[in-house]
Amino acid sequence: MAKQRMHAAATRLPRCDVALLVDAEAGQRRAHGLFVPDRSSVEAYLLAELRSQGLQVTALPFVAAVDDTIAELRALKPRLVFNLTECVDGDRSQDAAIAGLLDLLKIPYTGSGPGGLRLARDKALSKHIAADLGVAVPRYFVIPAKGPIRNPRVPYPLIVKPQFGDGSDEVRVNSLVKNERELVQRVRVLRRRIDAPLICEEFIEGRDLYVALLGNKPEVMPAVELVIGRRGPGAPTFASFKLKNDGAYRSRWRIRWRVAKLSGNLRRDVETASRAIFHALEQRDYGRIDYRLTPDGRLVFIEANANPDLHPHAMGNNQCFAGVAWGDALRRIVDEALSRARSKK
Repeated sequence: MAKQRMHAAATRLPRCDVALLVDAEAGQRRAHGLFVPDRSSVEAYLLAELRSQGLQVTALPFVAAVDDTIAELRALKPRLVFNLTECVDGDRSQDAAIAGLLDLLKIPYTGSGPGGLRLARDKALSKHIAADLGVAVPRYFVIPAKGPIRNPRVPYPLIVKPQFGDGSDEVRVNSLVKNERELVQRVRVLRRRIDAPLICEEFIEGRDLYVALLGNKPEVMPAVELVIGRRGPGAPTFASFKLKNDGAYRSRWRIRWRVAKLSGNLRRDVETASRAIFHALEQRDYGRIDYRLTPDGRLVFIEANANPDLHPHAMGNNQCFAGVAWGDALRRIVDEALSRARSKK
């Protein structure tokens, strides 16, 4: 009966220019049948902004009962799906499956395809690919979900995190381990929480740089730097889950983001490396690449994010796309995806 009501609601939905495909947890379906994103969420901001640009936009949740989502997409017949999904039923590793379904349905969508999403998510494989391009990467090793815990002589300290994690999942202050005893302790804690391989990578001292890219011959945006304004015992030394998600914690340590001051040569290095990584990891339309810049000026690739946070206040007001107004960046993402769709016809 619930499925029948869902399909009935889908048949009443008007055709739209853009279907904003979001995680089911991002809002609620109201009595009139339309899905409404939570207030102040990135989904709500994008819905309002795209509508303000004259586009007919309908928000649509991707639900685990995938037949319902397919029925609504077919009823809407959107010119384009703006793909904001990150998970299926809370499982972030399924983002590539959503893109694969859209490919099977032959519905154009924004962002990377299944291959690009998988490559960016794999923190070990993406480092291997970046290293093959000549970009510096931390030394690292992978510990499987089960079995012995061994360090093949990678020097401490190490950062321990899920190999396929997202959004700094399970990255905490004690993710930084200084010796074998701490490594074993941290791995055992994580094994009790998640059943997944872990990547243990050399901790690189230096500045955190975040580089956004726009387009498919990508324009490299100015690097944004994480600034920790207060020092002292307990001060963060890297971007943990708490740092990214706890406003009070950020206020306590005077954390902010700003456009990084880099030399001309270093800016060129960032642009060259970022474009090469973007293409090698099969990214599309937009993305973000995270680096550490060592005190001696060495640029070290940490990871790529195929679907970075598009909230207008991510990393500070409009800093998610430094140098381009947030609304203009969204429109360019839409235009790039539509252009790709036209070229396939």
